[in-house]
Amino acid sequence: VVLRDGQKVGENAAKEIDRQQMIEMMVGRNIEQEYPKEKSSFGDVRLRVEQLHWRQQVRGVSFEVRAGEVLGITGLVGAGRSETARLIAGAEIPERGTILVNGVAQRFRSPADAIRAGICFLTEDRKDQGLVLGHSLTDNFGLPNLKTFSNLGIVRAESEQSAFAIQTEQLQIKASSNRQLAGQLSGGNQQKLVLAKWLERNCNIVIIDEPTRGIDVGAKFEIYRLLNRLAKQGKAIVMISSELPEILGMSDRVLVMREGMVSGEIETPQSATQKEVMELAAH
Repeated sequence: VVLRDGQKVGENAAKEIDRQQMIEMMVGRNIEQEYPKEKSSFGDVRLRVEQLHWRQQVRGVSFEVRAGEVLGITGLVGAGRSETARLIAGAEIPERGTILVNGVAQRFRSPADAIRAGICFLTEDRKDQGLVLGHSLTDNFGLPNLKTFSNLGIVRAESEQSAFAIQTEQLQIKASSNRQLAGQLSGGNQQKLVLAKWLERNCNIVIIDEPTRGIDVGAKFEIYRLLNRLAKQGKAIVMISSELPEILGMSDRVLVMREGMVSGEIETPQSATQKEVMELAAH
């Protein structure tokens, strides 16, 4: 193995190089640059959930998220992370428990109810649930924003395209045109398109499930910077991820779930280790 400075090391020695050095070799950035977490000021509690229950997959989950905060949620497969997100986003109806938005109890019967309350949910499966791949970028962007861009049932195409152009520039979506099909975009640009349509709704609570799954290192870095920007704008962000370095690197607090319950909370993620998280997730 040859390092960037030309130094040669054997295979066994290479395995002993710490994680930070490995990241620098692979992407040319150190660990702080790979996860460019920026502190933002926290405001009032935007979202509070109390004793959510749903089947055997979510059992008594409670937590809160403040404006400007990134709350990371992690755990093993089947821990109930995505199911909790779906309950908050109105995709499933809790058997019992309370969801409060800005201190007001809500009863969501559908995702449309949650959207009206200011909650957007970027699903883990962006190809099947987050986008309509056979439609254009503009069509996908406009779907949750039809009321904004229509009058008497007629879409004001100029307003829609103007708003999309602003989001395209801010998010640096790379496409041949706004009529390009969503299915033709790269994974990273598909994720940005999902973000664009929800940002246009100006939701104050952003739930994002596996934000960087299936996208390259450069696109991941851009997504992290977007999360920083949303937090600085006062959004309350719930980030669900199975990538422990990502969770520890980009969260202000971390909840660990196991078997449908919150098994622990890490208040200082940047100083925690993956081993500590796994102990909470598995034992």
